[in-house]
Amino acid sequence: MQLKRIAVITAVFCVTLSGFINLLHAVSAAPQAATLLYDSSLGSTPSGQSFSYLALNPQPPFTTQATQIYSAPVTILNTANQLNDYAGYTVNQSAMPTLDRAAGFQLAFDLRLISENHSGNNDRAGFSVILLDQDVYGIEMAFWENEIWVQEGNGGTPIFSHAEGVLYNSTNMLTSYKLTVISNTYLLAANGTPLLSGNLRQYTSWEPPVGPLPDPYEQPNQLFLGDDTSSAGAEVWLGNVSIETNIAPMISVAQTAVSLPEAITQTTFIINLNTPSPITATVQYKLVGGTAVANEDFVANSGTLTFTPGSLSQNIQISLLPDALPEPDETFSLQLFNGVNGVLGVDTAVFTIQDDDLPNYDLYLPLLTRP
Repeated sequence: MQLKRIAVITAVFCVTLSGFINLLHAVSAAPQAATLLYDSSLGSTPSGQSFSYLALNPQPPFTTQATQIYSAPVTILNTANQLNDYAGYTVNQSAMPTLDRAAGFQLAFDLRLISENHSGNNDRAGFSVILLDQDVYGIEMAFWENEIWVQEGNGGTPIFSHAEGVLYNSTNMLTSYKLTVISNTYLLAANGTPLLSGNLRQYTSWEPPVGPLPDPYEQPNQLFLGDDTSSAGAEVWLGNVSIETNIAPMISVAQTAVSLPEAITQTTFIINLNTPSPITATVQYKLVGGTAVANEDFVANSGTLTFTPGSLSQNIQISLLPDALPEPDETFSLQLFNGVNGVLGVDTAVFTIQDDDLPNYDLYLPLLTRP
């Protein structure tokens, strides 16, 4: 549909030239610090804080019926009265931190869908959330009364078609949603319960239908909340909106230097996360010989460690192969690599095998002579 998402395009266009300049120099948030983009306790709509608001009807006679009203403790956005209307909030780039999916980020928003009508079109929704990182990877998530689902991206058949979803009553109460992005994975949770997960998308193959207006799916660090289609409408309650950056867990060895008496044939070594993650993280490891030789002084070992949501540590078994030969202390190392949904921290530990064999000396008495 050629007019689809024209509201989002125009909203981005209305964020002034200085906003686009700020986009190129987006402010980075402090590590694991949330940026509050909309504080509903302040008594204003999102357009009075960190968002721009736009409502329009692209079809003659171009009159809109969409409304935004603050009614404590939420803003009520209503596009249900006229499905042709587009209306919603685009974040002001001066307020948005840089979103790096490798470092991870999490969008938190309070939402209740009062009603929704998609007029028989199962690829449209009256309320959507668009979240894109600095490389324009991200997700467009659609909300129905009984389902939350994802719009298909580049390579989809077609783009903006109904992809993975989960049955969920989004009308029951004002719900605290958290949309977590780490690496190439997203996870949506509602009131702390995981609902839906999958891979990030890009939507860059879509072309805007009109002239020089910018493409919202080509805008880094993008956040849109609202109705971006003329084929659906909704009434929603919107509460606080915040974004937190640098949330990906750091994967590190527990110790960098370990001494192992040769007589200890087996021990356990710990790999840690610095913080629990809602998304499963993995890392590969291998033992590398130094002056100690694999399968002569220690058992060669490699594999993948999996940190399920909430876990903070995993163990690796280290096995030695002692002998009876006197020899100098010998070393080998454990190396971590290829972390997925996590950032590598201290990735190497050095093990020193302390030899416990005494040298086999012959004792000779000196020959004493008299002059």
